[in-house]
Amino acid sequence: MLIVTGAIFALMRDSMTTSHATLEMSDGQESARTGQEYITRDLLNTGDGLNSLNNIRVPQDFVTNYLTLNPVTDPSTPGIINLGLVTSDNDVPANTVVLGTTPAVSVRATPLLTDRISILQMERPEIFTPITLAAGAINPTTGLAQVSPADIDRFSVGEIYFITSAAGGIFATITDRQGVGTPTPFLVFGPGDAFGLNSLGAGGQLDVITAGATLPTSICRMKIIHYYINSNGLLMRRVFGVRDAGFNESAIAEHAVSLQFRYFLNLRDTNGNVVQPAAQLTTSQEQVETRQVEVTLTVETPHALQNGQPQTISMTTSTSVRNMQFRQSLQPTAGG
Repeated sequence: MLIVTGAIFALMRDSMTTSHATLEMSDGQESARTGQEYITRDLLNTGDGLNSLNNIRVPQDFVTNYLTLNPVTDPSTPGIINLGLVTSDNDVPANTVVLGTTPAVSVRATPLLTDRISILQMERPEIFTPITLAAGAINPTTGLAQVSPADIDRFSVGEIYFITSAAGGIFATITDRQGVGTPTPFLVFGPGDAFGLNSLGAGGQLDVITAGATLPTSICRMKIIHYYINSNGLLMRRVFGVRDAGFNESAIAEHAVSLQFRYFLNLRDTNGNVVQPAAQLTTSQEQVETRQVEVTLTVETPHALQNGQPQTISMTTSTSVRNMQFRQSLQPTAGG
């Protein structure tokens, strides 16, 4: 009986081990699939609603603090980044802190370095209808923007909005609301906002975008969607430009080990050969000429399954960034 019972228990143990391993591998695959679906959906909608806008001015400190450690800079606009529809960050160094997290976390860097990506999309009109302001409605010196009494309650302090004009677009944070309940309420885009987006006075962001209060403007909601893996192994989707907050974020995959991107470009070298996929977008031309993004997400099982180590599962997809092709087709050609 002991021999038979021992054999039965050994068989059950092996069966349970196999079942447990299969379950954890299935969960890992499902986690990787969910993460890929989110990223693919956002890449497909990159640049949605932004076909006619090319100059998106963002303070360099905001970009390096929240989006990428290696932004594409322009010597003609020191301290200001012309934000691309896709902003990359390759092999983020260990201990890179993710600002705005409580408790604080860093970008995961062990056992593999991981990438980050940021994607721009305009909010759909049925969710937020932009408002149009006449020239002079925004005071670039005080940061006051006069809106209608019917519109003032659509905005909350701390929200990030996109202000556009014929001169381009900027992001700005609402720091206050004044005159609520009166015929002349104001939004305030004051200095010292939490993200460092607001700058007043001559040469400031509001001054440039309004051309000294001489251009009509539009206030709309644009989303900056940022993906990274934190030090807890969670693949995070952070969205700037949302209702009632500067940003929100959610975990879309667990036990994530690495997130890697490759960018396929519509570029040729001096010999006429197609440029190989890039791991980092380092110039504004590369940002504009991005045609496909390959995403490789690696996750691991929560527990050791073989040789005392967790099993890893990698999933790769390639997504065409269709709106970027449409944007280029809308640009005027030489002599056209």
